[in-house]
Amino acid sequence: MRSPFLYLKNVIRMGLIKIRYGGRYSAGAIQTFDKLKVEIHGKGSVKMGSYNQNRGNLYLVADGGKIEIGDHCFFNTGCCVTATESVRIGSGCKFGNNLVIVDHDHNFKNEGDKEFISSPVAIGDDCWVGANVTILRGTTIGKNCVIGAGSVVKGQVSDGSRVIQKR
Repeated sequence: MRSPFLYLKNVIRMGLIKIRYGGRYSAGAIQTFDKLKVEIHGKGSVKMGSYNQNRGNLYLVADGGKIEIGDHCFFNTGCCVTATESVRIGSGCKFGNNLVIVDHDHNFKNEGDKEFISSPVAIGDDCWVGANVTILRGTTIGKNCVIGAGSVVKGQVSDGSRVIQKR
């Protein structure tokens, strides 16, 4: 069991984030985050379920987009989730260290007036994602999937699949 001081610290921290962002931020009961950094820009929002935790340095950046995280999720050290459109993470997911989830790419070809090209990312319930994984825009990962360490994932991953990058 974690220190009661950590729970109190998190209640205060969640309250301060709520005051800063108002209705664009919501979190369920009992969050045990260590070194959580939330940035919400423009029309962005962050919504978290209950009983989520991390081990350290979790960055949630809603740069005009929406981040939704279910219940009972765990993020190891050094995870970053960035949304210009939408990132949805189901309940019961576990993420290894140094995870990157992005729903956008820079518009390096300068097509149109947009700085970014985006498409939603969705991760189903009860997924396990290993260390040093990058999940790119337009990716849908079904329920009960395992994504092996070091993988770069783009596209559709069916329910119950195992994705392993061989090198």
